[in-house]
Amino acid sequence: MKKFLLYSFSWLLFTGMLSLHAQEIPTGYYDKAIGKSGKALQEALSTILNNGAKDVGYDGLYSVYRTSDNRNGKVWDMYSDITDFSFSNTCGNYKNEGDCYNREHSVPQSWFNEARPMKSDAWLVYPTDGKINGYRSNNPFGEVGSKYSSSANGFSKWGTSATPGITGTVFEPNDMYKGDFARAYFYIATRYADKCGNWQSQVFSSSFPHLAKPTLDMMLRWHQKDAVSEKEIVRNDAVYNEQRNRNPFIDYPELVDLIFGDRTDEPFNPDGSEHPYLISPLSGSTINIGTTLFNHSVSNNILIQGKNIENDLTLTLSGTDATLFSLSETIVSASDINDGKQITVTYLPTEVGLNNATLTISGKDLAYSTQVTLTGKAIDGFAALDPINITSNSFTAQWSAANGATGYLLDVYYLDNTSSGEEVTVLNTNFKELTQIPKGWETSGFAAIEGDNGVRLASGSRDGSISTPALDLSGNETSLYIKASPYKGAASLYIYLDGKKIDELNVSSQIEKKMPLPAGTPSSVIKLEASSDKRIYVEEIIISKGGGYKEVRVNGYPKQVGNTLSETVTGLTPSTEYYYTVTPIGGTASKSNEIKVTTSDDPAALPDITDISYSVIYSNTNRLYVSNAPANTKVYVFTIDGQLILERTLHDENLEEYTIDTAGVYIVKIVSPQGSKSNKVIIEN
Repeated sequence: MKKFLLYSFSWLLFTGMLSLHAQEIPTGYYDKAIGKSGKALQEALSTILNNGAKDVGYDGLYSVYRTSDNRNGKVWDMYSDITDFSFSNTCGNYKNEGDCYNREHSVPQSWFNEARPMKSDAWLVYPTDGKINGYRSNNPFGEVGSKYSSSANGFSKWGTSATPGITGTVFEPNDMYKGDFARAYFYIATRYADKCGNWQSQVFSSSFPHLAKPTLDMMLRWHQKDAVSEKEIVRNDAVYNEQRNRNPFIDYPELVDLIFGDRTDEPFNPDGSEHPYLISPLSGSTINIGTTLFNHSVSNNILIQGKNIENDLTLTLSGTDATLFSLSETIVSASDINDGKQITVTYLPTEVGLNNATLTISGKDLAYSTQVTLTGKAIDGFAALDPINITSNSFTAQWSAANGATGYLLDVYYLDNTSSGEEVTVLNTNFKELTQIPKGWETSGFAAIEGDNGVRLASGSRDGSISTPALDLSGNETSLYIKASPYKGAASLYIYLDGKKIDELNVSSQIEKKMPLPAGTPSSVIKLEASSDKRIYVEEIIISKGGGYKEVRVNGYPKQVGNTLSETVTGLTPSTEYYYTVTPIGGTASKSNEIKVTTSDDPAALPDITDISYSVIYSNTNRLYVSNAPANTKVYVFTIDGQLILERTLHDENLEEYTIDTAGVYIVKIVSPQGSKSNKVIIEN
C-alpha cells in the first residue's frame, strides 16, 4: 500500500522543473504555433513537422534506431519482452519470436500504398520482433476481448476487437507502451492531416482532428494511462537529430487536450503565460440563427467570451448574404468579453432559401481573428419554427400558418435509452468526406457524390436511391442516424429496410434524425430514396446495434392546441433534449418537420466554484483526489527531476486511481482558467 503526504511547495522550484523537462527543444521550434488553438493549432504544427523534415530513407531507419531505440546497447522492442537483439540482427527469414527484428509500421503501409515520407518516418516506424510484427499484419490497433492470441508472457495481444466502433481483428500493444503509440498517432494525424483521411475509416478521418472517433477515444485513454516516459524523451531528441522534426505531444503533452481533447478553445502557450484568447464562439464553427417565414425576422444570441482580454474587440459581418443579418453590437468592451457578453444576431430574409454570412471577431489582443459561419433559412408555407423563451423547464414552440387549418396538433417528446446496453457501430459513412460512392454500396437512378454536400439523390427528372452493403441487423435492437439537407426546397427522404418502407422524413432544412429500426436479418439492407425534382443531399449515415432508445411523450402530448401559432410547453427537465412536430387539423398540409430544443441548465444545480484557492488535493490510501476545482481543471504529476508521469482533465469528478510504483517525492500541479496550485506528494511503499 502507498501513502500520500501533502506539503506546500514553492512555485520557483516547480518552474525550474518545467524548464529542465523541455531543455532539449530547439529555440523557436514551436514559435509559429504559439497563441493558436484547435484546428489552427494542428495546422500550424503540421507545417512545423513537415517544413525542414528529412526523409532518412527506408534503410536509413536502421541507423536511426541505434540512438532512438537503444536500451543498454540492444534494440528496444515494444512488441515482445523476451527479445535481446543486437542492431545487426535484422530480419530475413524467421520462425519464432526472438529470431530477429524488422521495421514495424504502426500505421500499416498498405493503408497509404507504401508512399513516402510515411514509409520511412521514424515516428511511424519502430523496430519490433519480426514474428510478432507478422501476427499484427495490417490490422488496426485496438483492445481485444476475452479470446485472443499473444506473444510470450501475454505481452502483446491480437484477436477480435472489444473496442466500441472498431470491428474485426485488432492488435493490442502492452500497457506500458500504449501511450507511446497514442502519441505517435497524434503526430501522424497532425503531420499527415491532408493525407490520412483516405487511409482507414475506423482509424483516421479527413475532418479535424483527423482521427476517427472510436480510435480517438481509445488513444486518449492510452495517452492518459501511460504518461510520457524517459524513453520517449530520449527518442524525441534522437529522431530530431536524424529526421529534423520532433513529436510535439512528447514535448508538450497538454497539446493532446488542446487539439484532440476538450480544451480546443485554449491557445497553446508553452511558457505558461496567460495570453488573451476567445473561449466562445469557436473559430470555424457554424451557428444557426433560425428558420422563419421570408420577410419575417428571427433572432438568436451568441455568447462572446474570452480570457485576459485588455482591449475592445470588433465584430463584423461579410459575405453575399451579410445584409440579411444584423448585430446588436459591433464593438464589445474588454470587461464584457472577459465576463461573457450575449450578442443578439437577427436574420431577416427577403426571399425563400438558405442564407449565410461570416461573423469575424478581431482585435489587437488576439493572435488571429475568429470566424464563425451564421446560417438562416427562409420558408414559404407550413413548417415548425425554432422555439423561443427557452428556460430550464419550459419553451415556446412556434409554427407557421397552414392554409385551411382549423387547429393544430402539437407533439412533444424526448428519447430514452436508459434501459439499453452498450452501443456498437455497425456502419458509419460520412459522404462529405468521400469522392466516390463507397465499395459495397449500390445506387439506382441518380445518385452522385457532390463535393462537401455529400451524396445527392435524384435529379430534376429522375428518382435516386442508395443502398447499404448487407449488414447484420439481427438480434440486438438497432438504430439509424441520418444527417441530410434539401437541394433547394422541401423534399421527402424515404427509408426502406429489406425493401419495405419504414419511414418518410420531411427535409425542409438540414436535419439530424436518429430512429429505431425494426428487427432485421443477418444480411439486411437499408435503402434511402428521393423523388425526381425533390432532390436531397445525404451527408452522413450511422447504423448501430444496442444503445437503442424509445420516444417518450411529454405528459399531455400530443395535444390539440386550437387555431394558434405557438404554445408554451412546461414541466420539463433541465439540460434535456426535446423534440416537437406540428400537424395541421384540416387543410391539405401534412405533419411538419421535427424541431430539436435543449432546455437550459438549472441555475440552482450549478456548482458555485470560481476560485481555485478553494481547491483541495488530498489522498485516501493509494488514491489521489482533487475537490472543489473549477470545471476542466488540469492535473499534472511530475517526478522531482521534472518528468511528467500523469496528466488528466477533471470534469467535476475525483481523479481515478493512478499507481506510482517507485517511492519518492512527486509534484502535483492543478491548473484552471482561474489560476494554478502546486503541492508536494511523498509516496511511501
